[in-house]
Formats: sequence, structure tokens, C-alpha cells
Amino acid sequence: MERSRNIFVWLGQREEKEILGDELKHVEASCECVKEMKNCVQAYYENDTEKKNEAITKVKEYEKKGDELRKKITLELSKGLLMPPDREDLLLLNSGLNDIADSAKGVARLFEFIGEQKLPVLSKCLLEDSIIAVKSVEKVKEAINSLIKNDVDNVLEECAQIETLEEEGDDKRRELIGNLMKAEIPAPFSILFYEIIDTIENLIDSIKKAADLVRILAIKSK
Repeated sequence: MERSRNIFVWLGQREEKEILGDELKHVEASCECVKEMKNCVQAYYENDTEKKNEAITKVKEYEKKGDELRKKITLELSKGLLMPPDREDLLLLNSGLNDIADSAKGVARLFEFIGEQKLPVLSKCLLEDSIIAVKSVEKVKEAINSLIKNDVDNVLEECAQIETLEEEGDDKRRELIGNLMKAEIPAPFSILFYEIIDTIENLIDSIKKAADLVRILAIKSK
């Protein structure tokens, strides 16, 4: 019990406001990264190359911002303000949020190799999958805000909803693979689209893992 109290006392200390603010900024950067990834997929579906490229640029910008915050938070946590186990929990969450942004950037970068949209059914399915990712990451943000407020019940509810969204993502992946197998496209493009499908799945998985870390912190606070 003492160990869990250390985390929430730390979060509430006036002198640690800057670190707490950075944690929230990191979550927000990861969220924006995923949203712009979705915008990239949507622009491709709508055959708007200009908007697609703009979204890719924004994904990279938010990912870079998130990485800078990750480094800053890691440095702050290394100063010994918390007991070692507490620092480890928050460092893992910090790293998990960074994995979300990395995966979103991975999806966006793959779209740099794709030009005109010629697969409307597959593209629509990719958009639906990316929307699942956006919904999931928004739930993580809400869960972290509830964690800071020590609203454990809400944290657990948000994390349960993320599990449901992950299952929807698994179903969508199977649908995508089926659509890809039916598509009459050259082998290199089949490989590229498979990589996009796989990377979106990794993104949703990374969101689920971050949610699991938030849930662990919430349970320890009881």
C-alpha cells in the first residue's frame, strides 16, 4: 500500500507539476500522432494525395515531439524522486506511449510508397481499422487522466473498453487479409499493403499494452 501511495503523492506534489504536465503532453502527442495517421489513411481512401502527404508530415512532427517528451520524462524520473519500483512503472508507461507514436509513424511512412488509390474496398477497410486505433488511444488518454485523479473505477472501465476495441481490430485485420487476397495487384504492392495491415495491428496492440500498464498503476493505488 505504501508503494502505491508514493505514486499518487508524487503526482500531486506541487514541485512535480512540470513532470505531470509533460506526461499529459506525451499522451496528447501520441493521440495526435494516431489521429494524423488516420487522416493519412482517409486522404488515401479519398484519393487526395496532398492531404495524405500533409498528414504524413504531421505524424512525423508529433512523433518527434513525443520522443523529446519521452527523453525529458526519463531524465526527470532518473533523478530519484520516487522509489525505484515506482520509477520503473512510470518509465514503462512512458516507453509504452512512445511505442504508440512509433507504430503510427510506421503506418504513415508506408503510405509514402503508395500513389493513386485503386483499391476502394481495401482502402475503406484500412480506414475503419485506423478509426479503431483512434478510439483506442483516446480511451488511453481518458484512462490516464482518471489515473491522475485516482478514479480507479473509471480507469478499469476505460481499459475494459480498450480490450473490446482490440478484439474489433483483430476482426478487422482478418477482413483486411481476405480483401487483400482478392485484390488483383502486383506482388510488391501486396507485400506493402500487408505491412500496412500488420503495422496497424501492432499499433492497436501497443495501445492495449499501454492500457495494461495504466490498469496496473490503478490497481496498485487501491
